[in-house]
Amino acid sequence: MTLYIYQGLPPLSMKVHGMTDLNSYTKTFSSYLKYEKRYSNDTLKNYSLDLDKFFTYLSNNKIVKVSEVTTDLIQKYINSLNRSGFLATSISRKASSIRSFFSFLYKKKLISINPSKKIIVPKRLQKLPLILSITQIDELCDIPETSFASIRDKAMIELMYSSGLRLSEITSLNISSLSIEDGTLSVIGKGNKQRYLPIGSQALAAIKKWLDKRNSISMSNDAVFLNKFGNRLSNRSVQIRLNYWAKFKGINCKISPHTLRHSCATHLLESSGDLRAVQEFLGHEDISTTQIYTNVDFEHLKKVYTSSHPRAASKNKNSR
Repeated sequence: MTLYIYQGLPPLSMKVHGMTDLNSYTKTFSSYLKYEKRYSNDTLKNYSLDLDKFFTYLSNNKIVKVSEVTTDLIQKYINSLNRSGFLATSISRKASSIRSFFSFLYKKKLISINPSKKIIVPKRLQKLPLILSITQIDELCDIPETSFASIRDKAMIELMYSSGLRLSEITSLNISSLSIEDGTLSVIGKGNKQRYLPIGSQALAAIKKWLDKRNSISMSNDAVFLNKFGNRLSNRSVQIRLNYWAKFKGINCKISPHTLRHSCATHLLESSGDLRAVQEFLGHEDISTTQIYTNVDFEHLKKVYTSSHPRAASKNKNSR
């Protein structure tokens, strides 16, 4: 069974697996995700793949009706993923997709019992994101503006760090989204939600210089960041250029556009301590997503404490 909800198409018939009574349910769930929740295409695709794998498992176990799905059955599926070597993060996402599906059916009174409510998933180890120091950020942004590509890249990297943009937000950014006079920009984030962000003074100066250069190349494309052919810069191209400058600057770690976003958020939180403001700035729907930066902030505090507190340093260090 493949939902194809991420392409805006109706789900394939559940007759593929003999589960004909789920056909109308999956269609309704597809519409709910696409039109009510307004999820991005990537998120819809993940739901489709996760549920497709689960329904294949049901079919292999000769489950043909939604009423036959039990908590124990879902738990066995989750356990089978764990035994197969899936990472805890991957299992957690698949379990979340299943929960969303059955919670939706229960909320709409299409089922009388939610079998996914009490399932247990392996505990995820929270991996703290890579954070660049302010010195590393300064070095990365110190790009010699000697060519079309370098002027563009400096503006792009400055803006990603300045405004904490996701990769998709930087590549989809249009000229019409910028307000140079006000020093602000608008982006469409996850869930098609719009938010307005400030642009730092150094990023603004780099963008002005880039726009002057850009306008001499192309006026027909509304994209802010273009390649040498006048086409919108792709996600892959942004990553390649970022890798190039990181290596050029001798930053000995693998960084991504999300590294700049993480670094921006962490530096903001270290300076302000305002978690709610950082949540709004990043466009996180749930503050628990933002709270990972409190862990990063605590790690920073712990390092300062260990190196500074007279009773925290090792005895060897204090011995004279």
